[in-house]
Amino acid sequence: MSASNKKQAAKEKVVTAKAQTVAASKRVIPSEVLFISREPEVSDFSIYVMGEEVRPSFCKEREYLTWSVPSHLVERFAMHEFVVQNRIIRGED
Repeated sequence: MSASNKKQAAKEKVVTAKAQTVAASKRVIPSEVLFISREPEVSDFSIYVMGEEVRPSFCKEREYLTWSVPSHLVERFAMHEFVVQNRIIRGED
């Protein structure tokens, strides 16, 4: 391998490492955000946001409801009456 080839390979390695560092430091928007009922619930209920139904599922113990809300609906879901009243809370990020 010639000196210029080694130099070029070293440059590519540095650029790749820098690109990976920058990409890792950028804020990643999750595809879904988890919301959880604050208290145990007896039955499940769907919430409609902008014409789309967000269905809940029970936790393993079948006490609390969880909603996996798509990222494009999170802001509007957070405006729902139950979220505002803290009946439903946002999961830990």
